[in-house]
Amino acid sequence: MTIFRLFDKYISKGKKLGILGTMINRLFLTFTLALFVLCIYDIGFSQLQDLDSLYHNTLFKILFPTSGLLYLIRSILLTDRSMGWKVFITNSFLGILLLLLFVSRFVLGGAHFFRPLFHNFTIFHLLTFFLFILEVSRLRLDKLMRLFNPAQLFMVSFAFIISCGAFLLMMPQATVIPISFTEAFFTSTSAVCVTGLVVVDTATRFTALGKLIILGLIQVGGIGVVTITSFFGFFFRETSSFREQMLLRDYLSEESYAGILKTLIKVILLTFLIEGIGALIIFFTLEPGILGSTGANIRFSIFHSISAFCNAGFSTLTDNLWDVRVRENHFLHISVANLIVLGGLGFPVFLNIYSYLKTQVTWLKDWFKSGKPYVHRVGMITFNTKMVTITTVILLFFGTLAFYFLEFNQTQHGVSTFGKLSMSYFMSVTPRTAGFNNVNMEAITKASMVVLIFLMWIGASPVSTGGGIKTSTFSIALLNILRIIRGKSHIEVMHREIHEYSVNKAFSIIFVSLLLIGSGSFAIFLIDGQFGLLRIVFDCFSAFSTVGLSINLTPLLSDPSKWILISLMFLGRMGMMTLLLSLSRRSSTDKLYRYPKENLIIT
Repeated sequence: MTIFRLFDKYISKGKKLGILGTMINRLFLTFTLALFVLCIYDIGFSQLQDLDSLYHNTLFKILFPTSGLLYLIRSILLTDRSMGWKVFITNSFLGILLLLLFVSRFVLGGAHFFRPLFHNFTIFHLLTFFLFILEVSRLRLDKLMRLFNPAQLFMVSFAFIISCGAFLLMMPQATVIPISFTEAFFTSTSAVCVTGLVVVDTATRFTALGKLIILGLIQVGGIGVVTITSFFGFFFRETSSFREQMLLRDYLSEESYAGILKTLIKVILLTFLIEGIGALIIFFTLEPGILGSTGANIRFSIFHSISAFCNAGFSTLTDNLWDVRVRENHFLHISVANLIVLGGLGFPVFLNIYSYLKTQVTWLKDWFKSGKPYVHRVGMITFNTKMVTITTVILLFFGTLAFYFLEFNQTQHGVSTFGKLSMSYFMSVTPRTAGFNNVNMEAITKASMVVLIFLMWIGASPVSTGGGIKTSTFSIALLNILRIIRGKSHIEVMHREIHEYSVNKAFSIIFVSLLLIGSGSFAIFLIDGQFGLLRIVFDCFSAFSTVGLSINLTPLLSDPSKWILISLMFLGRMGMMTLLLSLSRRSSTDKLYRYPKENLIIT
């Protein structure tokens, strides 16, 4: 602690260096932006396949060590001591690491350690991207929040990432054959909105770099732009405004401000933990070398684990999971389906289950140590968790039975009983915003299409990686119908009464979703009506619910129709309440008066 106390003088002095601190922050942001542009050019546009492209760049040799030095100075002089030494040590370590890496490569000549992972991509590129994201995350949102309300800011952040993704996918080194702007923007939107609809074949049209960009967009879209930037901002910026804390509290459904950082950490760690375990399970379900090599199996496992948990539906196989090499691998299909279910449950459910399990483990430790008796705590499993879980199980059971009987003699003809159950379970899961397919979509029955449309429309659960109107909205609507049948004045379920505000939101979401899907279907039918109304409606439901299933229609549509699907994907990922809140303006006279009530004739 003596060393820490010695630095206290410098840290307290740093608080007085307001002008100098501002200059260092702006200079560092400029440097990281320049480095980011250099790395993007080197990876995406440079034709050189060796180390010379970036490491012999004079500007890079100046900017990279200078950035490391500035980062170290800022960590020592400008870190707020009240945030604790964790932030100080982490920032200082990162600054020292940047300098050591530069010295080891350019001064000591350690070239072998920094060989490209693929086409020029090295640890220097990775660190540059990390620094840029870190610095952007440190920027305060106060000015933006004066221009946009939280819902609008959420939509703007996604639109910005989609635009950046489209630019990256158009880089020469990202594609085997150049793609148009519409194709790039469609693919970027589909990835960020975790949809899975494709207009070009992901397996053959994109290089390893292009697939990595798509995977990154899926991960950012699944976790959420706000979650990722807020995590880095909270941890490395030392302070945050009250406005930002309010935004994050609402976004994460957190009840208190104190738990925001812990919630962000849990969301990030749980996501990576589940995706890591899922990748291992998928890898062991594959036959050795089935995709060409062990490395190909590993890449397949990582890509599909992230794509499945984020409910994206993107695949590195041309025929998706209907590819002849994995078509009959039912354990693979079940593993992917389970990841989809976990991703679709929503982070509030995960965090609630995590808290419950943590409490149980704590009690077990106390029981082994001192024989402490178990004390049941009421409300440990929240009402939201119960409703979401029950609705999810009912929909999975309904979908599995429906597809088992409807496809028994169609796409499942000649398959074993276990295979039929596996295929039916997979088909009941994937339309709930995932988009993988393990059958020929053009061969399914019309009845199955109707069931798929219904499941796509419902989608996943609130604050999850999926889309749709959400399971909670559907359950409230169904319970309200039962309430009317029973002649009750309010909805009662599990000894709870659902607030009228939730009911109003649910029916607003249902109406607006059907209005948007209907409008999109009608517009596309006017443009490309030769493909048939059912196929068009199917793709519109798939786009709005961010599913990704298609009856081989999306690549055939004209550019105007593709832009309509892009709009549906974006609006569907944002959610109906986000859309409505972004348009709303609170009236200052809400509570000053009420008009006389009237009944409208309904039947």
